[in-house]
Order: sequence, then structure tokens, then C-alpha cells
Amino acid sequence: MPSTADERQLLDELRDLLAATVEDLTAEEIGPDSSLQDDLGVDSLARLELVAAIEDRWQIEVPQEQADRLTTVRQIAAHLAEAVAAPAGGTA
Repeated sequence: MPSTADERQLLDELRDLLAATVEDLTAEEIGPDSSLQDDLGVDSLARLELVAAIEDRWQIEVPQEQADRLTTVRQIAAHLAEAVAAPAGGTA
């Protein structure tokens, strides 16, 4: 990720988005290394909703096979940092 401040901001935005997407989850419960499934209880439907919300928020495309490999909040944030820095027109 570009810098600690950028990483922190991206993690904060991602935590807020995750809390808004997943029922009964607050941003305070979400740590950077939280596992979506094991720690946060994100099921397959919630994962699809999260990916759609990420795609809408950051105007990127996240292929399903890529989304399946992103299992922690920090991994998603790192992927987002790369995707938003990539030239327009590519996939994340």
C-alpha cells in the first residue's frame, strides 16, 4: 500500500462498507486481519454483496476468482490500493 495514512483511510472506508453490508456487524468489530468468514461470519451471499458494494464504491471490477482469494480485510484493502492505482479500463 502507498503509505500508512492511505492504508489507514482505506481500511477505515472498507470497515465502514463491510459494517453497512453485513447485518449485525459494526465497524469497531472489524480488525485489519479479521477473516471474513471465520472471524466476521461473512457467508457467500454477504460476500457477493460486499464485492458488489466495493465495485460500486471504487468503480472497479473484481473477478470472482480474485474475490475468492481475498479472505481478510487487509487483503481486500491491499487489492483495492493496487486496483485504484491501476490505469482505467483494467480489472482489479
